[in-house]
Amino acid sequence: MNPTAHLDALARELTAFIGLLELEAAVLAANQADALIPLISQREAANRRIASLWQALTNGLGLPATTGLPALREQCIGLAPESWRQVEEMARHAERMNRLNSRLIDEQLRRTQAAVQVLSNAAGSRTLYGADGRMSEFLNPNRSIDSA
Repeated sequence: MNPTAHLDALARELTAFIGLLELEAAVLAANQADALIPLISQREAANRRIASLWQALTNGLGLPATTGLPALREQCIGLAPESWRQVEEMARHAERMNRLNSRLIDEQLRRTQAAVQVLSNAAGSRTLYGADGRMSEFLNPNRSIDSA
């Protein structure tokens, strides 16, 4: 396969990967954790396909599979400039989307940790059960608010 064909295949896969990242961002922003489960496996599969295409491209050019964008640019810009620019632009877009998703995950984690801390503090400040094994007075369902 020639470099242009490799780059075009890589561009197609990056387009699909960016679609997954955008969907992941929407799911994270909507706080729909259950919807992330299928996306994770799809994203991992896309990562493997991209890595395989990257390796095929670098091998075809006689470069190590670990070759990064700057070194690969030197080889590809002269062979297939338009295809290379497309791949480079998409790779940068995917990187930005991945950073955004990481920030969304960090924010969600921060909110979850804060909620857990509030609940932990609330539970720790009162004893649920007394020494006799019965529920504490503050949880007595027969107690009315006006008798407090």
